[in-house]
Amino acid sequence: MGRKMKLTRNCVIGLAAILAWGPASTSFAEPRILLRSATEGAETWRYTTDKPPADWIKSEFDDHAWPEGKAGFGVVDQVTPASTIGTPWKTADLWLRKTVEMPTTANFQTVALRVRHDEDVEVYLNGHLIFSEPGFNTRMVAFDVTKEWRALAHSGKNTLAVHVHQTVGGQYIDLGLVLDPKEKPAIQVSRMDAAALQQLRDSRWTPERAWKWYKGIGPTRGFNYVPRTAVNTTEMWQKETFDPRTIDEELGWAERCGLNSARVFVQYIVYEADPQGLIGRMERFLEIADKRHVSVMFILFDDCFIPEPKLGKQPAPVPGVHNSQWTASPGDRRKQPENWPALEEYVKDVVGHFAKDRRVMAWDLYNEAAAPSRPLVEASFAWARAAQPSQPLTSCWQALDLCDVITFHDYGPPNAGQLNRWIAERPALCTECIARGAGSRFDNVLPVFAKRGIGWYMWGLVKGRIQTYYPWGSPKGAPEPKLWHHDLFQPDGRPHRPEEIEQIRKFPAEFSIPGHTCISTPGAPAAAGVSSRGKAVSQPYPVVSRPTCWTCSCSFGNRTRSDGNECRQKLENSNGL
Repeated sequence: MGRKMKLTRNCVIGLAAILAWGPASTSFAEPRILLRSATEGAETWRYTTDKPPADWIKSEFDDHAWPEGKAGFGVVDQVTPASTIGTPWKTADLWLRKTVEMPTTANFQTVALRVRHDEDVEVYLNGHLIFSEPGFNTRMVAFDVTKEWRALAHSGKNTLAVHVHQTVGGQYIDLGLVLDPKEKPAIQVSRMDAAALQQLRDSRWTPERAWKWYKGIGPTRGFNYVPRTAVNTTEMWQKETFDPRTIDEELGWAERCGLNSARVFVQYIVYEADPQGLIGRMERFLEIADKRHVSVMFILFDDCFIPEPKLGKQPAPVPGVHNSQWTASPGDRRKQPENWPALEEYVKDVVGHFAKDRRVMAWDLYNEAAAPSRPLVEASFAWARAAQPSQPLTSCWQALDLCDVITFHDYGPPNAGQLNRWIAERPALCTECIARGAGSRFDNVLPVFAKRGIGWYMWGLVKGRIQTYYPWGSPKGAPEPKLWHHDLFQPDGRPHRPEEIEQIRKFPAEFSIPGHTCISTPGAPAAAGVSSRGKAVSQPYPVVSRPTCWTCSCSFGNRTRSDGNECRQKLENSNGL
């Protein structure tokens, strides 16, 4: 999203600078706050929305003409409550300055800069850049700036200078500074230099190409998919637990209610253990999806939730708990820079294998990347580009400046202001939505998406081992809720709420967008194509127009199956679907 500068460390940390603060203690000290964030008791900053002179970052710069305002700075939105806004900020750029007092007898191990930013932020200490982060985050994140602080700070008064740049949608900035925090701060990873990053941005599809692709795929009615027999993505993709029979059954239910695309998480550790086996199972999944007229968006990396995935038998779901065993990919240990050559091989091998496969609709390279993962996000885009895929590249969070098409997540009630954040020069897809208890429902979300030309993927499909029918934060042993949070079908194929099936079917087969018209039958791109094995792929995908039975595929019009026997599902349970 927007502009990002390379994090430069243009100072040498000398012995004198280190000794000035004394040796690091071998035991952790109590946290000492040098700068309070808005939630800790907002402090006052000098600020301006007019571009200042070049020396504004220096300690000797005179900022007395700048107005004063309390942190945080920004606007209220779904992730920014009014209680955290000390000073409204609605312009494209904001410059801040603050004097921070450093105790003369300071002795510390770690200095953490806590930052909540939307969007691009740069932080300077006494005239030198110590932190730079593009994009946005939705919570306060602590970053380790110990080396920079030891080299640049001094006893007494120090000057923090901050620049934040905003492009679209919500905006916010708040900072805190603490010695020896209780949390472990994130380490900043070296990023691409400015020239390489700009080259990667320039390699994006043009808006014209993105809109041509969007017109070709038609309105997307999708779902995030894990079979009901899998507790996480490792269990989904491992050889021992890969379940094509269940996948075929469930994608059949999806097809019959008019869903036409699946967003599917891939687990790196399965590739690490068995590269060709994983690719073979991805091939099998695509064969099943194609038979069911469902296109596929694969996700290669993910920062949610359990940080270290493991192979082998997976833990059982915790009763009553939402998504209790979901694991990150590749996980904290494997995403360290020393393992990047292996991750590069994974991305290039998987994307390269399916680069011309029409059944793959798009590549979602990194799901909900945390702010510290931005360097790996950038690298993932570079590796995927090198594989020359015919499909667009995207990523939700931390990568809007690199995406061919825009993808976002929205689990709240329809909000025009939030949706306007994503609708700009490129087509947009909401790749996670529908959380009934949070106010995101088929009856209120789908009409808004249809009006704005936004394709969508609901979270979940069938009630299963990931237990996402329970609400977020449900306690262990909680009873099954009468109103599911996510998911659409019971394990036997009956809809949780039959009226939602009709709401899905009513989603238009054609979008009318100002300046663009998308007319297509549901499913994957309509252009001719071949599978990754050179096998011709059937097309175009047919429109689902006739209701069928979830249990035995009979027509509800005559209540008999094709073999002449009675339907096994009673009419009152089907609600006339």
